[in-house]
Amino acid sequence: MVEKSQVNETLTQAIDGQAVYEVGFHVVPNLSDEAVVAVVEKIRQALGDAEIISEQVPQRMTLAYTIERADSGKREKFTESYFGVIKFATSPDATPALSEKLRGMQDVLRYLLIETVREEVGTPRRAVFSSNRLEGETIKKPVVEEKSKPVSEEDLDKTIEAIVA
Repeated sequence: MVEKSQVNETLTQAIDGQAVYEVGFHVVPNLSDEAVVAVVEKIRQALGDAEIISEQVPQRMTLAYTIERADSGKREKFTESYFGVIKFATSPDATPALSEKLRGMQDVLRYLLIETVREEVGTPRRAVFSSNRLEGETIKKPVVEEKSKPVSEEDLDKTIEAIVA
């Protein structure tokens, strides 16, 4: 059984005092593709000298719920956004400053900064089954044969009398 301290140790796999983090962010949907790239570049600059491990290019998506925010004295409602993710390694002391920079970006609707592991968590692998017994054969649904024989009048009468009695 894995102890909690071992899990925490794995999570904070420090390399030269650096921990691994992941920032997921939603960018406002009313920007052009070039402007979204510029926002991602601002986020990269906010990371400073952090080592970028992996990155997911922001993709337009429909949100699960409407996000409202006050901007320029009016309420804006968003049902879509561009969602992207950057995984990076940096010192734990740098994360509060990064969080403040992300909070100050007008084009970022929401963000989530979490500590994670260095390993790449990709798409789940497909299970492959093999068997020498079924090599080259198609698996077929078993056929259930009903073994019914004609019921005589006498057997039917006996069954009815047994039920009624």
